[in-house]
Amino acid sequence: MGLSAEQLHDNTVSSAIIMIMGTLGILVNLHVIVALRRLKTFGYAFGRICMSHTVANFGNAFVFTCYVAPITLINPEFHKSYLGIRAGQLLILFWNASVLSHFLTALNRWVVMYFPLKYENIFTNRVTDCAIIFLWIFSICQVIPYFSPECLFDYHIETFTFLFGSSPCSIVIGTYTDYYFSIFMICSIACLDLMTFIKIHAMNKTVSLSIDTQKRRRKEVKFFFQAVCQGVAFMTELVSFFYICLQFENKWIKFVFTTFAWLTVHMTDGLIVIIFNKEIRTFRVFTGHSTLYASSSNEGQSTAATTRARTTTTANRT
Repeated sequence: MGLSAEQLHDNTVSSAIIMIMGTLGILVNLHVIVALRRLKTFGYAFGRICMSHTVANFGNAFVFTCYVAPITLINPEFHKSYLGIRAGQLLILFWNASVLSHFLTALNRWVVMYFPLKYENIFTNRVTDCAIIFLWIFSICQVIPYFSPECLFDYHIETFTFLFGSSPCSIVIGTYTDYYFSIFMICSIACLDLMTFIKIHAMNKTVSLSIDTQKRRRKEVKFFFQAVCQGVAFMTELVSFFYICLQFENKWIKFVFTTFAWLTVHMTDGLIVIIFNKEIRTFRVFTGHSTLYASSSNEGQSTAATTRARTTTTANRT
């Protein structure tokens, strides 16, 4: 079926927006992935969990940029084919992995605050790796029903967004394994964050703290607020996708509150990690080092050189 000139134009515009936002998401999250591998900014557990949801963010951006947008430009009808529908399946997989990774992050921060002395024994390297592997396997299992032609989550070029099908299977998985599951996980994350915040508030009333303890506490509080901002971003996207978009009929407004919001939240998630961590913010991919450390090193060398010069001058005067 041929498309009108207006439809072709709209497809081009929507694809261009998806490609731009998706490319930004790929670059931002790729920066975080490389930085996490090179730097020792986080501890083992928090770093691995952060890597998990960053990889999920990268996957979402990649599918939109390299699969959804090109198909819309080249052959929109391919979205209705069996292979074309796999895009929605992959996006659900990465979305679930991202949400579960954020839940693990919230749990990690909660344990740090409530069981600081037992933290190393609870979040061991083995436990962390097993938890991350489990959440990815669980995410894969959740999208297995989408292999059935009766369970659809496909892209509609009429509104430039992904929608669940009208079959019983599509309704069930869309309602329970996606919507209710996401709501449950976001609420669980919010509860853990609230309890963690209460603990932080109580700990701030402690008067006497050593310098090392103060530094460690500031770092943990920073990681907590990083996790909170990421959780708020995902909650906003969830409300936007399932509630706000339903209040409008205009396809471009629907596009903004669904596909555009979906792309934005995964890019923002990576940006939050960069904003909250100076080492990652100053990391240079091509050199593999952070300019923060280089600056500190240069300052140290400069101080040492100045000290030597003063010593030499004093000796000459003597």
